[in-house]
Amino acid sequence: MIVLAWNCRGMGQSSAILELRALVRSSNPDCMLLMEAKVNSGTMVSILHNLHFLNHVYVPPVRLSGGFCVAWRDGIEMEPVMMNKNIISCLVFSCPGSAPWLFSAVYGPNSSMEKRLFWENIRLQTKCFSGAWLIIGDFNTIWSSSDRSSGSGMDIGSRRIQGHRRIRSKIDRVVANEEWWRCFPNASIRMLPQTTSNHNPQILYCFGQNSFAKRPFRFEAMWIEDKRSYWVVNQAWQSLNHQFPPSKFFKRFSACRQAL
Repeated sequence: MIVLAWNCRGMGQSSAILELRALVRSSNPDCMLLMEAKVNSGTMVSILHNLHFLNHVYVPPVRLSGGFCVAWRDGIEMEPVMMNKNIISCLVFSCPGSAPWLFSAVYGPNSSMEKRLFWENIRLQTKCFSGAWLIIGDFNTIWSSSDRSSGSGMDIGSRRIQGHRRIRSKIDRVVANEEWWRCFPNASIRMLPQTTSNHNPQILYCFGQNSFAKRPFRFEAMWIEDKRSYWVVNQAWQSLNHQFPPSKFFKRFSACRQAL
Protein backbone atom coordinates (compact mmCIF):
# COMPACT_ATOMS: atom_id res chain seq x y z
CA MET A 1 0.00 0.00 0.00
CA ILE A 2 1.37 3.39 -1.03
CA VAL A 3 0.00 6.58 0.55
CA LEU A 4 0.41 10.10 -0.79
CA ALA A 5 -0.05 12.92 1.75
CA TRP A 6 0.05 16.56 0.71
CA ASN A 7 -0.99 19.90 2.15
CA CYS A 8 -1.73 21.33 -1.29
CA ARG A 9 -2.79 24.80 -0.09
CA GLY A 10 -5.69 24.96 -2.54
CA MET A 11 -6.91 22.92 -5.50
CA GLY A 12 -8.69 25.80 -7.17
CA GLN A 13 -5.79 26.59 -9.49
CA SER A 14 -4.95 24.54 -12.57
CA SER A 15 -1.28 24.47 -11.52
CA ALA A 16 -2.17 22.63 -8.31
CA ILE A 17 -4.32 20.11 -10.20
CA LEU A 18 -1.52 19.50 -12.69
CA GLU A 19 0.94 19.02 -9.84
CA LEU A 20 -1.38 16.53 -8.11
CA ARG A 21 -1.81 14.65 -11.39
CA ALA A 22 1.98 14.46 -11.76
CA LEU A 23 2.36 13.21 -8.18
CA VAL A 24 -0.23 10.49 -8.73
CA ARG A 25 1.36 9.48 -12.02
CA SER A 26 4.87 9.24 -10.54
CA SER A 27 4.05 7.59 -7.20
CA ASN A 28 0.96 5.52 -8.17
CA PRO A 29 -0.60 5.70 -4.67
CA ASP A 30 -3.36 3.41 -3.45
CA CYS A 31 -4.56 6.05 -1.01
CA MET A 32 -4.04 9.78 -0.70
CA LEU A 33 -4.88 12.54 1.71
CA LEU A 34 -5.14 16.19 0.75
CA MET A 35 -5.19 19.08 3.20
CA GLU A 36 -6.28 22.68 2.57
CA ALA A 37 -8.03 21.73 -0.68
CA LYS A 38 -10.24 24.86 -0.41
CA VAL A 39 -12.78 23.66 -2.99
CA ASN A 40 -16.39 22.55 -2.71
CA SER A 41 -17.45 18.92 -2.64
CA GLY A 42 -18.46 18.81 -6.32
CA THR A 43 -15.08 20.10 -7.50
CA MET A 44 -13.24 17.70 -5.20
CA VAL A 45 -15.21 14.70 -6.47
CA SER A 46 -14.50 15.69 -10.08
CA ILE A 47 -10.75 15.96 -9.39
CA LEU A 48 -10.68 12.59 -7.63
CA HIS A 49 -12.68 10.78 -10.32
CA ASN A 50 -10.38 12.12 -13.03
CA LEU A 51 -7.50 10.54 -11.10
CA HIS A 52 -9.45 7.24 -10.73
CA PHE A 53 -10.00 7.59 -6.99
CA LEU A 54 -13.64 6.58 -6.71
CA ASN A 55 -13.83 6.21 -2.92
CA HIS A 56 -13.37 9.14 -0.62
CA VAL A 57 -14.23 11.02 2.56
CA TYR A 58 -14.25 14.79 2.28
CA VAL A 59 -14.76 17.49 4.89
CA PRO A 60 -15.42 20.67 2.84
CA PRO A 61 -13.81 24.00 3.75
CA VAL A 62 -15.41 26.61 5.98
CA ARG A 63 -15.28 29.93 4.14
CA LEU A 64 -11.74 30.11 2.77
CA SER A 65 -10.11 27.65 5.14
CA GLY A 66 -9.87 23.88 5.17
CA GLY A 67 -10.96 21.14 2.83
CA PHE A 68 -9.71 17.79 4.13
CA CYS A 69 -9.86 14.62 2.04
CA VAL A 70 -8.92 10.94 2.21
CA ALA A 71 -9.40 9.00 -1.03
CA TRP A 72 -8.58 5.44 -2.04
CA ARG A 73 -8.72 3.29 -5.15
CA ASP A 74 -10.96 0.31 -5.81
CA GLY A 75 -9.38 -2.84 -4.41
CA ILE A 76 -8.37 -1.16 -1.16
CA GLU A 77 -10.84 -1.94 1.62
CA MET A 78 -11.18 1.02 3.98
CA GLU A 79 -14.05 1.85 6.29
CA PRO A 80 -14.32 5.41 7.72
CA VAL A 81 -14.93 5.39 11.48
CA MET A 82 -14.29 9.04 12.43
CA MET A 83 -14.45 12.26 10.47
CA ASN A 84 -14.07 15.92 11.36
CA LYS A 85 -12.12 18.91 10.04
CA ASN A 86 -8.91 17.74 11.78
CA ILE A 87 -9.00 13.93 11.84
CA ILE A 88 -10.26 11.33 9.37
CA SER A 89 -9.82 7.77 10.63
CA CYS A 90 -10.45 4.56 8.69
CA LEU A 91 -10.07 0.87 9.36
CA VAL A 92 -7.94 -0.79 6.68
CA PHE A 93 -8.93 -4.40 5.96
CA SER A 94 -7.02 -5.23 2.79
CA CYS A 95 -3.41 -4.51 3.71
CA PRO A 96 -1.91 -6.81 4.91
CA GLY A 97 -5.27 -8.55 5.31
CA SER A 98 -4.71 -10.56 8.48
CA ALA A 99 -6.29 -8.03 10.85
CA PRO A 100 -7.63 -4.49 10.34
CA TRP A 101 -5.43 -1.59 11.37
CA LEU A 102 -6.30 2.02 12.06
CA PHE A 103 -5.29 4.64 9.51
CA SER A 104 -5.68 8.23 10.71
CA ALA A 105 -5.11 11.28 8.53
CA VAL A 106 -4.63 14.51 10.45
CA TYR A 107 -4.68 18.20 9.71
CA GLY A 108 -3.76 20.04 12.89
CA PRO A 109 -5.61 23.20 13.98
CA ASN A 110 -3.99 26.58 14.58
CA SER A 111 -5.54 27.82 17.83
CA SER A 112 -4.24 26.64 21.21
CA MET A 113 -7.69 25.61 22.44
CA GLU A 114 -8.39 23.52 19.33
CA LYS A 115 -4.93 21.97 19.55
CA ARG A 116 -5.63 20.68 23.05
CA LEU A 117 -8.83 19.02 21.86
CA PHE A 118 -7.05 17.70 18.76
CA TRP A 119 -4.32 16.00 20.79
CA GLU A 120 -6.83 14.67 23.30
CA ASN A 121 -8.80 13.05 20.44
CA ILE A 122 -5.61 11.46 19.14
CA ARG A 123 -4.70 10.21 22.62
CA LEU A 124 -8.13 8.65 23.20
CA GLN A 125 -8.25 7.12 19.74
CA THR A 126 -4.87 5.41 20.00
CA LYS A 127 -5.58 4.33 23.58
CA CYS A 128 -8.95 2.76 22.75
CA PHE A 129 -7.77 0.93 19.62
CA SER A 130 -5.97 -2.28 20.62
CA GLY A 131 -4.42 -3.09 17.25
CA ALA A 132 -1.90 -1.51 14.91
CA TRP A 133 -2.37 2.17 14.11
CA LEU A 134 -0.71 4.83 11.99
CA ILE A 135 -1.18 8.60 11.89
CA ILE A 136 -0.05 10.67 8.91
CA GLY A 137 -0.46 14.27 7.85
CA ASP A 138 0.15 17.86 8.86
CA PHE A 139 0.23 18.02 12.68
CA ASN A 140 0.78 21.79 12.55
CA THR A 141 3.05 21.43 15.58
CA ILE A 142 6.78 21.80 16.06
CA TRP A 143 7.87 18.89 18.24
CA SER A 144 11.46 19.96 18.90
CA SER A 145 13.92 22.74 18.18
CA SER A 146 15.63 20.57 15.56
CA ASP A 147 12.45 20.74 13.46
CA ARG A 148 12.91 24.50 13.12
CA SER A 149 16.56 24.18 12.18
CA SER A 150 15.89 21.90 9.21
CA GLY A 151 16.02 24.43 6.40
CA SER A 152 15.89 21.98 3.52
CA GLY A 153 12.61 20.33 4.47
CA MET A 154 14.17 16.96 3.57
CA ASP A 155 15.14 16.03 7.16
CA ILE A 156 13.84 12.46 7.56
CA GLY A 157 14.65 10.36 10.59
CA SER A 158 13.27 7.60 12.77
CA ARG A 159 13.42 7.43 16.54
CA ARG A 160 11.43 6.18 19.52
CA ILE A 161 9.20 8.54 21.46
CA GLN A 162 7.36 7.18 24.49
CA GLY A 163 7.39 3.65 23.08
CA HIS A 164 6.58 4.68 19.52
CA ARG A 165 8.78 5.20 16.49
CA ARG A 166 8.22 8.14 14.23
CA ILE A 167 9.41 9.33 10.85
CA ARG A 168 9.44 13.10 10.85
CA SER A 169 10.07 16.16 8.76
CA LYS A 170 9.05 19.52 10.20
CA ILE A 171 5.29 19.56 10.86
CA ASP A 172 4.41 16.87 8.29
CA ARG A 173 4.96 13.51 9.92
CA VAL A 174 4.11 9.83 10.14
CA VAL A 175 3.64 8.27 13.59
CA ALA A 176 2.90 4.61 14.27
CA ASN A 177 2.84 2.22 17.20
CA GLU A 178 5.13 -0.78 17.55
CA GLU A 179 2.45 -3.21 16.39
CA TRP A 180 2.12 -1.36 13.09
CA TRP A 181 5.90 -1.50 12.63
CA ARG A 182 5.83 -5.24 13.24
CA CYS A 183 3.26 -5.59 10.44
CA PHE A 184 5.28 -3.35 8.12
CA PRO A 185 8.95 -3.70 9.13
CA ASN A 186 10.21 -2.39 5.77
CA ALA A 187 7.99 0.71 5.69
CA SER A 188 9.67 3.89 4.53
CA ILE A 189 8.75 7.46 3.67
CA ARG A 190 9.96 9.74 0.93
CA MET A 191 9.71 13.51 1.05
CA LEU A 192 9.36 15.20 -2.34
CA PRO A 193 10.43 18.77 -3.17
CA GLN A 194 8.03 21.67 -2.71
CA THR A 195 6.35 23.00 -5.84
CA THR A 196 2.99 24.80 -5.86
CA SER A 197 2.65 24.46 -2.06
CA ASN A 198 5.08 25.34 0.72
CA HIS A 199 4.62 21.81 2.11
CA ASN A 200 6.58 18.80 0.91
CA PRO A 201 4.44 15.93 -0.41
CA GLN A 202 4.99 12.71 1.54
CA ILE A 203 4.99 9.25 0.01
CA LEU A 204 4.56 6.40 2.50
CA TYR A 205 5.56 2.95 1.26
CA CYS A 206 4.11 0.40 3.67
CA PHE A 207 6.19 -2.41 2.18
CA GLY A 208 9.29 -0.35 1.36
CA GLN A 209 10.31 1.60 -1.73
CA ASN A 210 11.81 -1.47 -3.40
CA SER A 211 8.73 -3.64 -2.92
CA PHE A 212 7.71 -3.18 -6.55
CA ALA A 213 11.13 -3.85 -8.09
CA LYS A 214 11.16 -6.25 -11.04
CA ARG A 215 11.15 -9.89 -9.97
CA PRO A 216 9.99 -13.25 -11.43
CA PHE A 217 6.23 -13.65 -11.36
CA ARG A 218 4.96 -16.36 -9.03
CA PHE A 219 1.34 -17.23 -8.41
CA GLU A 220 0.49 -17.06 -4.71
CA ALA A 221 -1.90 -19.69 -3.36
CA MET A 222 -3.42 -17.15 -0.94
CA TRP A 223 -4.89 -15.26 -3.92
CA ILE A 224 -7.39 -18.10 -4.41
CA GLU A 225 -8.81 -17.43 -0.93
CA ASP A 226 -9.14 -13.69 -1.58
CA LYS A 227 -12.56 -12.90 -3.07
CA ARG A 228 -11.15 -9.83 -4.81
CA SER A 229 -8.87 -11.97 -6.99
CA TYR A 230 -11.66 -12.83 -9.44
CA TRP A 231 -12.49 -9.14 -9.88
CA VAL A 232 -8.83 -8.15 -10.34
CA VAL A 233 -8.13 -10.87 -12.91
CA ASN A 234 -11.37 -10.29 -14.80
CA GLN A 235 -10.79 -6.53 -15.05
CA ALA A 236 -7.19 -6.99 -16.21
CA TRP A 237 -8.10 -9.74 -18.70
CA GLN A 238 -10.82 -7.66 -20.34
CA SER A 239 -8.72 -4.50 -20.44
CA LEU A 240 -6.58 -5.57 -23.43
CA ASN A 241 -7.30 -7.06 -26.84
CA HIS A 242 -5.39 -7.95 -30.01
CA GLN A 243 -6.32 -9.38 -33.41
CA PHE A 244 -3.57 -12.01 -33.29
CA PRO A 245 -4.65 -14.71 -30.74
CA PRO A 246 -1.15 -15.50 -29.32
CA SER A 247 -0.41 -11.79 -28.84
CA LYS A 248 -3.81 -11.29 -27.21
CA PHE A 249 -3.12 -14.08 -24.73
CA PHE A 250 0.33 -12.83 -23.73
CA LYS A 251 -0.85 -9.23 -23.44
CA ARG A 252 -3.74 -10.27 -21.21
CA PHE A 253 -1.49 -12.53 -19.15
CA SER A 254 0.93 -9.64 -18.62
CA ALA A 255 -1.94 -7.36 -17.57
CA CYS A 256 -3.11 -9.94 -14.99
CA ARG A 257 0.43 -10.36 -13.67
CA GLN A 258 0.81 -6.63 -13.14
CA ALA A 259 -2.64 -6.32 -11.55
CA LEU A 260 -1.95 -9.14 -9.08
